[in-house]
Amino acid sequence: MERVASPSAQDIQQSLRFVPDRMAHYHVPGLSLACIHNGIVQWAQAFGVARVGGEPVTPETLFQGSSTGMPVTALAVLRLVEQGKLNLDVDVSQYLRSWKLPTNRFTEQKKVTLRELLSHTSGATVHGFGGYAPGKKVPTLVQVLNGESPANSAPVTVGFVPGTKFRYAGGNYAIIQQILIDVTGEPFPDLMQELVLRPLHMEHSTFEQPIPEKLRALIATPFDKDGNAIEVRTNPVMAVAGLWTTPADLALLALAMQDALAGKPGAIVSPSTAHEMLQPVLGSYALGFAIEGNGPNRYFSHPGANPGFLTFFFAYEKGDGVVLMSNAQHSKELMLEVIQALAKQYGWTEFPTESRFSNPWVIGLICACIVIIIMYPLFLVRHRKSPFGAGPNIRTGAAP
Repeated sequence: MERVASPSAQDIQQSLRFVPDRMAHYHVPGLSLACIHNGIVQWAQAFGVARVGGEPVTPETLFQGSSTGMPVTALAVLRLVEQGKLNLDVDVSQYLRSWKLPTNRFTEQKKVTLRELLSHTSGATVHGFGGYAPGKKVPTLVQVLNGESPANSAPVTVGFVPGTKFRYAGGNYAIIQQILIDVTGEPFPDLMQELVLRPLHMEHSTFEQPIPEKLRALIATPFDKDGNAIEVRTNPVMAVAGLWTTPADLALLALAMQDALAGKPGAIVSPSTAHEMLQPVLGSYALGFAIEGNGPNRYFSHPGANPGFLTFFFAYEKGDGVVLMSNAQHSKELMLEVIQALAKQYGWTEFPTESRFSNPWVIGLICACIVIIIMYPLFLVRHRKSPFGAGPNIRTGAAP
């Protein structure tokens, strides 16, 4: 990553002046972002509206982080590995108590390990989990894994010999969630608070499903591309689709990985563990993160897409980073334009582009949510179009 002088607040504001107009162009109601620089969350800024009626997005507005909950979950797993409670390379069946992974001709050839689950190389099936509309019965995680009513997804099984190829599937992290529950005996949201969210001071984040009533006033309403509000769904597969968070909080996760890599005192994991997490297993996917770039431009990232929400973050292993969250799933092009504008300010020479979002597993993740909308049209709620493109709300100097 090319080193340049830190841009001033005025320079940053000038570089983002285009955002409200582009939001209107793309019909994106709300956008929130946070930028990492010089070892802190340097600034957080929000644009547009959070919900019908025009209430503005602020840096404290909560969005569904969707699949960005996977790297958070992966960090929890590696903390338990460091504590000697889990092993990345043994048969996961020894950890599962409440549910058993079905055996078949693939698992007879090789047993599934945590390393394979974390890296989407286990062969686990079921791409994504759509959640459950208000008023619908919500299944337990075991019912989801078994594909039993009232679950609306297929059973999670193994579809190829573990460790032989990469295939992105939420089923991997559904299994991991059950492992964590069975090994610790704790509810998943409580465990994530204990292992990751609280230690990293991610005070605006929760895996609780449904979201607690006290936090409902803070959440962004998801919208479709026509400006219609979408009902927020409850998802028992919390590791895959249950995270509510802010860009500044997700930036703290990225900072924690950078600090661990650098061996800073008090880092959440050791340097060796951090390096292991960011070592690709097959292709470009490591243990909870996608890895791109080379040398000083090497960065880790992850997208997340739920109906009406899109999240993307990336951070250089030794440098800057940015987190973007929107309450419109069709905001990919806008996010790419923002990243490009920030790249000019900070001197980033290698950063996510259209091709990064066009990787097959990223396309699959986003398309899965589009399919959910098509298959479950009753959860679309018609509202008048909200006024897009409200002015920015800014917070600066958010230190971890």
